[in-house]
Amino acid sequence: MEPRLRDALAAAGSADQATAGMGLRMRRIAPGDPLGDVPRLRREVYFHEQGQFGDRSKRVTDGLDACGTTLAVEKGAQAVATLRLHDFSPLAVQVEYGSLFQIDAFARTWPLAQVAVGTRFAVQADQRSKPVVDRLMEEAYRWAQESRIQFCLLACEPFLHGVFEHYGFREYLPPAILPGGVDLLRMVLVLDDEPHLSECGSPLLHLVRDPVRAMPAKAWLTRSFNVAG
Repeated sequence: MEPRLRDALAAAGSADQATAGMGLRMRRIAPGDPLGDVPRLRREVYFHEQGQFGDRSKRVTDGLDACGTTLAVEKGAQAVATLRLHDFSPLAVQVEYGSLFQIDAFARTWPLAQVAVGTRFAVQADQRSKPVVDRLMEEAYRWAQESRIQFCLLACEPFLHGVFEHYGFREYLPPAILPGGVDLLRMVLVLDDEPHLSECGSPLLHLVRDPVRAMPAKAWLTRSFNVAG
């Protein structure tokens, strides 16, 4: 067995155990369910800390919350880390994110229900530890597997590149330049791409179920976007 795979399998469940030991639990909020403390966390990170939204700072929820799955790592009643997940089958998701991620290129070959996007990532400043983010990303990966997702997309500012690269995401398009000169890196994760997850030492490696399923997706991504294999 390849050494990194062996090490990852030996560490399986470590994020669950570590966060439980920290008094943290994982919650998956279904589409349309109340978001609990998640809006407060978003506001704290996006506005008070990063100043991202300007005059729109108080609007930390939108209509897409009603059709997406929101993950939250919680400590008591307080959310300390969160990520929102959608597949691209709803028209509202295509309208909001389709152009940014060039979703039409995917749609020519793949059902849009097999392409997902992660948005509204936020982690409380005093909880930015590896076990917390590992737990959040592992739950996102499980959701993607259960939903039969083939590709998971996200966009992040350059300072987060190393974080997502560690989990197996890689850039597949040039950075998008937003108004105000903000760079957004457009990244993709191919589900169950065992060789790549092993190469980057991803904490998600132990969750791989069906590496054969990833092979045509990875080959298509390489051809379509000139992503290194």
